[in-house]
Amino acid sequence: MTRTTQALVIGFLGAVLLRLSLGDGYLRYVSEWMKWPLVATGVVLLGLTAWMLLRPVPEDGSKDGSAEDGPGHKVPAMTWLAILPGVIVFVASPPSLGAYLAERRAGDPVAAAPDAEILPLPASDGPVDVEVAEFMWRAGVEDGSTIEDRDVRLTGFVSTDESGSWYVTRIAIACCAADATASRVRVEGHADVPPRDSWVAVTGRWVVGSAPGAESETAIEATSVQPREAPANTYQ
Repeated sequence: MTRTTQALVIGFLGAVLLRLSLGDGYLRYVSEWMKWPLVATGVVLLGLTAWMLLRPVPEDGSKDGSAEDGPGHKVPAMTWLAILPGVIVFVASPPSLGAYLAERRAGDPVAAAPDAEILPLPASDGPVDVEVAEFMWRAGVEDGSTIEDRDVRLTGFVSTDESGSWYVTRIAIACCAADATASRVRVEGHADVPPRDSWVAVTGRWVVGSAPGAESETAIEATSVQPREAPANTYQ
């Protein structure tokens, strides 16, 4: 691999980072707060590429590190593997995490309720939008008093289990997809199961007594289920 080729590989990776971070593509892999660190990294890589291409070539090649300028400083051929992640992003564009992960982590512990006082839901003439994870921990504290007899709307994607039950589900990440955790609420009162991984808004009321850790799981008695477009950021 020559010095020019090394520079182009680095530039390619920088271009991939900028392409992902200046759009919504990066949200499939990392948390939203990482946008600007990724942009900065992409700019640095492109700047390094320009420096490698424009710097003078040493006459003896002793400090170059390229195969063509210094036979004692060859770069391993495996360096080509560095472009594979970028090629995969351009060609395959892996989707966001969804039902496959959620169904396999159904038994994982759910996020604990915050230590702060659990405030009641705001007054509203219609259903109150509540995050799936929040709905679960509200069900598990104060005997569910903050959501009992309240109309709520949960938005998420559809996952299922072996018994045929289906769930409105969300995945949360702290940093990147590797630390993803799933929260899901079983939907009752709606016989038609929407397509797996499709996004829905479920309006209804908490099934009294259902909570995280209980045999029945956290559940909502649905009065309506409406299809939704997947948001740009699918993670909570």
